[in-house]
Amino acid sequence: MLERLSVRSLGIIDAVKLELEDGFVALTGETGAGKSLLVESLKLLGGQRAQTDLVRSGDERLQVEGVFVARACPGLADLLAELGVPAGEELVLRRELSEGGRSRCWINDTVVTAGALQRTAPHLIAIHGQHEQHGLADPAVQRRLVDDFGGHDALRAATAERFAAWQTAAAELARLRAAEATRHERLAVIGFQLGEIGAAAPRDGEDEDLRRRRLVLRHAARIAELSASLLGRLSDGERAVVDGLARSERELETLVECGLPLAPSIERLAEARVQVEEVVRELQAAVARPDDDPDDLDEVESRLHLLEQLMLRYGATLAEVLARQDRLLNERRELESVEERVGEAAAAAARALADYDRAAAALDAARARAGGELAAAVAEVLGRLAMGGTRLEFEWRPRADASSPLRRGGQAVAFDAEGVEECALLLAANPGEEPRPLARIASGGELSRVHLALRTVLRGRHEAAGMTLLFDEVDSGLGGAAAAALAELLADLATVDQVLVVTHLPQVAARAAAHLRVEKVVTRGRAVTRVSALAPAQREAEVARMLAGDELTATALAHARALLGGT
Repeated sequence: MLERLSVRSLGIIDAVKLELEDGFVALTGETGAGKSLLVESLKLLGGQRAQTDLVRSGDERLQVEGVFVARACPGLADLLAELGVPAGEELVLRRELSEGGRSRCWINDTVVTAGALQRTAPHLIAIHGQHEQHGLADPAVQRRLVDDFGGHDALRAATAERFAAWQTAAAELARLRAAEATRHERLAVIGFQLGEIGAAAPRDGEDEDLRRRRLVLRHAARIAELSASLLGRLSDGERAVVDGLARSERELETLVECGLPLAPSIERLAEARVQVEEVVRELQAAVARPDDDPDDLDEVESRLHLLEQLMLRYGATLAEVLARQDRLLNERRELESVEERVGEAAAAAARALADYDRAAAALDAARARAGGELAAAVAEVLGRLAMGGTRLEFEWRPRADASSPLRRGGQAVAFDAEGVEECALLLAANPGEEPRPLARIASGGELSRVHLALRTVLRGRHEAAGMTLLFDEVDSGLGGAAAAALAELLADLATVDQVLVVTHLPQVAARAAAHLRVEKVVTRGRAVTRVSALAPAQREAEVARMLAGDELTATALAHARALLGGT
């Protein structure tokens, strides 16, 4: 549940801090006082996309912080662990939005993304408002309601998995059929390209070897001159380095025999002589290579040109050219057996479609059962909201699609990862009427009650308690007995969850266990929002104002007192 809410610099709110009780809490006030901004603050904590015009004029940033008592919920605990957020008895969600549009989010002082808030908030708070009511007209929303009620997660996952498998099989079949259609032309191209690569018979790294050899051949005369000079200095001349080191080594040995402590120097000098002798051997071997004939330069240039032409056509390196050769060989083998492979792929796609059809049919059947149960449960709740005799039906039907490979009842039908049949919520608000699509016949008040009844039933399917349920003017269009019934229903929900209700109905406000008044006042020439918890006498005046307007008559006060007597 939400214990504390702090809002700064949001619209006309300069600074508001709320201490919220458990159970049923009503928020009332005149239109424009700032109630919708409080709702907006909770939506921001839920990760909703933020608009920069929400920042109070003249301030740099808005801040919203909500402190929730975290209920025991494995899903929430797993999510917090995944996000690296330390868990505790309290969960603090915080968000800032700068005037420049920068948004920053925290959970328990751990920096997170707005997406992390979107994933966390549904474990803590559910917001039901007029926007959500109008969403009931969307068939996809209606289908999700049934799935939520029926607990169809496993069936939906199986259907989506089979659909993905069919997509993969169908894509492979389409690829092979396309290959079959252009088989002869493609084989001719492959044959030509393999012929070019095969005639050259390149080796991986051969071009680098050729470039090194070309460099040697181009500088053959210079190499001969320099190597002869170097060999003469190191080992062949009268004052050769190797001979000089050997003489020096013998002279050091004599000095050691004469008593000087130079034995380590003898070892270092011997190592130097060995190293120079190794250099001499390496140089002699390098200049004596039999394949470094300068006359071979034209042959090396020609071979290198051929390989570079191959790399221009088939890959940036010879390794890529050879990889291209392997792919061409594989493609040729595939094309040579493409007719057989098309048959195999068609059979695999048919099996995948049959698997999908079975999974989707199981989901369709479960939806039909759950839809009937949900409709009956909602009708029962509607009876408490002065809509007795209302009939609801969830109608399921597939969509025709002449291009689809899936057939139901001899007709080609559309299908996707969510299944085959579409949903339509039908309503007959009065006895004797035929059920018709909800969006076309429901009034604002009826839509509000249907929405609340749906949410009430769906909430009852979840065992976990202690969430915060925010109802934003879901009482639109209601009055009289329906308003009283709505208040009673909300009070029942509040025995399980914390229920926050933004309302203009005195019947609803009077039924709440706690009452917050939102008002707009002018301070230092600027309008600001103030929120105050009402004492019993103040509640009586506020409910009377909701009944009769700003003029508090004795009759209105008496009526308010009577309504509050039921709390």
